[in-house]
Amino acid sequence: MERSAAFTPDVWSSSVQAPRPPASSRAPDLPGCESFRLPASALDAYDGRFEFWDGKTETAWKVREPTSVWHEQPTRRLTRLAERVASLRGSPIECFGSADLLRPDAAGGKRWIMQADEILYLHPGRARISGPAVVVGEDTLPDVVLEVDHSTDVRRWKLGVYQECGFPEIWVAVPWDHSTRRPGLTIHARGDAGYAEAGESRAFPGWTAAAIHRALTEEPISAEAWGALERVARAMGGREGTTLADDPIMRSVSRRAEAKGRADTIAEAVSATLRLRGIDAPADLAEALQRIPDVPLDVVLAAALACTDAGDFRRRLREAAGARRR
Repeated sequence: MERSAAFTPDVWSSSVQAPRPPASSRAPDLPGCESFRLPASALDAYDGRFEFWDGKTETAWKVREPTSVWHEQPTRRLTRLAERVASLRGSPIECFGSADLLRPDAAGGKRWIMQADEILYLHPGRARISGPAVVVGEDTLPDVVLEVDHSTDVRRWKLGVYQECGFPEIWVAVPWDHSTRRPGLTIHARGDAGYAEAGESRAFPGWTAAAIHRALTEEPISAEAWGALERVARAMGGREGTTLADDPIMRSVSRRAEAKGRADTIAEAVSATLRLRGIDAPADLAEALQRIPDVPLDVVLAAALACTDAGDFRRRLREAAGARRR
């Protein structure tokens, strides 16, 4: 990744460099943004997006370009992918979008507010969030922060603020060729010496930067991308002792299947899952399921969640049935 000279001392510090003041105490350096006055008294009524708000000067910075699908699609896609991982893993994941990340001052007022493009909590039940904003120094920080740099560059200054606050993992995505820099995704993982680029996510072990970028931008999402996501989700579940059967919706489907008859009920659940994903269910779905009565419910539903089309769903069922016979 190309490193900006203005930003290098904050993130890539070494023993020979003189210490510098925290990034948040210096004037924001936010390429692609424009500043405007936003009094503290008007914050609650302001419903627009901004990258950063400084309480001392009551100044906010927002992206200069209007919101576009090129910027918004990766964040929306990540939310969908996180839901898929949650179901396959068997425990919830929460995405809070561009929620305020707030740093209070000594008097309890708002020192600054920063907004990411997406924040994720892998274990929301364990997280402490006391109010409408994530309060740095008091609340649980998100496991992953996504920044989409279609026309901006968080490395220049914003990444330094994330570092000084202790955010564990930042994903910086440059989506496509019509972005301002070379497309790709960089994972910044925090360690004792600050952030370092990582080949794969710590939060989603086994999910590489290249595979994440592909999943966020590919249209349609390929079988390879879905396969990588499925492997990561199952590995996370294995690490935590959860499976698809621990997902509340899947448990409900299991109870219905026991009460009504396996093939018909599972066919209804699979059809609904495929429809939500924009995939037409096979016309003979119930008959196909009757031919593989020994394949567990969670395997069938995992195939519906991970397949790319009806043909891929059939292939996954055949492979599952063959594995059961061996």
